[in-house]
Amino acid sequence: MAKFNLESLPKCGAKTRSGQPCQRYGNKTNGRCKLHGGRSTGAKTKEGKLAVRVNALLNSFTWYFNNHFEMKIKKTDIENAISAYFRLIDLSNITSTELNDEVINIVKEYRVELEMSKYYIAKHDGADALLTVQSALDHYYKDTAAQHLKFHIYTPIYPAPNYHRYSGSKAEHDNEIQMLARTTSKKGAFYSGRDYPSPEQKAFKKQLKEIRKLL
Repeated sequence: MAKFNLESLPKCGAKTRSGQPCQRYGNKTNGRCKLHGGRSTGAKTKEGKLAVRVNALLNSFTWYFNNHFEMKIKKTDIENAISAYFRLIDLSNITSTELNDEVINIVKEYRVELEMSKYYIAKHDGADALLTVQSALDHYYKDTAAQHLKFHIYTPIYPAPNYHRYSGSKAEHDNEIQMLARTTSKKGAFYSGRDYPSPEQKAFKKQLKEIRKLL
């Protein structure tokens, strides 16, 4: 088999710390060597692709003004958010597991658009619209153990008005299985842990103590 001819590859050409262009061979994809982004696949997520847009700004003031005062949100993003919102309305009063999974899939595809446009939707369709969208978003965030909602694994929170699972989120199930596995490996299969008495049990024990004192 013939050896690959390195001479057929372009030189990287990236500016080095010395100020001179890099003389390493670049790859076929983007012409850069492995030290200057040759192994980079580029942004994959929607957030990453949006962040790339500000990497080489020449006029940051104009960009800031356009984004925060002119509200230049793409028409397609708003349309996708509204379409996803209408699909969520159809599922808002249903609690079966399969339909909850469908809610997850909708948010997974249009989460960025819904976050960008949820207040726009609420402005035109009322406060209930915000409850619908935010319930779906929180439902997704809990299932995927998003950092800003991860505390729900360890402590109860008031459930969202729509799409709530009485059996808990996927992240809660995964955490419970991990806890049970750790407990079983350390304490055995039938370890029950600390037993917290109910208020009725406490009152009954108190009555028993008083009776014993009289005896």
